[in-house]
Amino acid sequence: MKVITEENLTSWRRHLHQNPELSLEEHKTKEFIASILKEYGIEYQETLETGLVVIFKASVETKDTILFRADIDALPITEENDVDFKSKNDGVMHACGHDGHTTMLLGSVIEAADYYKNNDTKVNSIFVFQPAEETFGGGNLLINDFDFSHYNILASYALHMNPDYPEGHIVSKPKEIMASANEYRIYIKGRAAHVGLKNTGIDALNVATMFFQEMLKLNALHTKARNTNIIHIGKMYGGDAMNVVAENAYLEGTIRTYSMEDLETIKAAIENTRVGLEHLTGASIRVDFAEGYPAVINDEVPYQVIREVIEKENIDYIELEEAYLYGEDFSFFSRLSPINYSFLGLRNEEKNYVSGLHTPTFNFDEKILKVGVQYYLGILKYYNE
Repeated sequence: MKVITEENLTSWRRHLHQNPELSLEEHKTKEFIASILKEYGIEYQETLETGLVVIFKASVETKDTILFRADIDALPITEENDVDFKSKNDGVMHACGHDGHTTMLLGSVIEAADYYKNNDTKVNSIFVFQPAEETFGGGNLLINDFDFSHYNILASYALHMNPDYPEGHIVSKPKEIMASANEYRIYIKGRAAHVGLKNTGIDALNVATMFFQEMLKLNALHTKARNTNIIHIGKMYGGDAMNVVAENAYLEGTIRTYSMEDLETIKAAIENTRVGLEHLTGASIRVDFAEGYPAVINDEVPYQVIREVIEKENIDYIELEEAYLYGEDFSFFSRLSPINYSFLGLRNEEKNYVSGLHTPTFNFDEKILKVGVQYYLGILKYYNE
């Protein structure tokens, strides 16, 4: 790093960690990022209410562009770390590493400004500070809000902290790396009755348990055995009193898959189950699907780029053996270009940096953030040299 220092990265990360904000509420986060950009004389554009975009133009006239993205929102988790930069916002925490993601991108922007100022460049670059990854699909919202049409985006890149792999290692793989994440909600309407006249009612709880059992069979009956899919029921309740036949019941859950074909097959099977149980039980059943995040599929060319950059920059690398079944809205950036999504390992058992994502003790050593900056700058140089 030529302009910023490790102390800068540590300071910025700890400020962000102490001041986490939930999705689409990242107003102070945006103000902090903007203040650092202003300090270094870097212009930016605003998008949505809490997003920022920085664009550097190449020395030559061109539409060819590369894009880097960081998510900036936090989670509704109460932090349990005993550190002097612990979250000041009760019940809100950077438990997924977005404070690190933001810091790495901020450092990369400042280094990129110096690079564009002092070198002949062939491609433009866009740096996106994106709100609302955790809940609202902020990637999709931002792409709809900001006008990218003036640019031929060759590839989009993102990094995510990962406690499963040793600190300082870049971790990636070709093709699928994160699953699609979609939600469903099932509303069951039966008919209430006194338990002594149970035969006159329609037990919504009984229908819910039947639906539950059928859901457990869907993978085996309708999708290929070699495909990885999860159909999860996370909440189920119903009834009003112990001596009343339940009139209402409710189930909700998530579907995780890498295959959009399998997703449509699963949704159709759930709908067929609904129709069958209505005929069998006489209950009224409504199934609502909430469109979530598509699967994150790493494209071949950006993947080969990061492999070359990692080798040239002498960064440690691990090839991911199996994709994760987490959801991630960076998948929406495939609307703009081919993409690559990779991880930055943070695991250090000696320092007890081992807690998983979305846990109240998640933490990492800020020394790894310089690897992220080196990685992003390496990609930038690759396209310009």
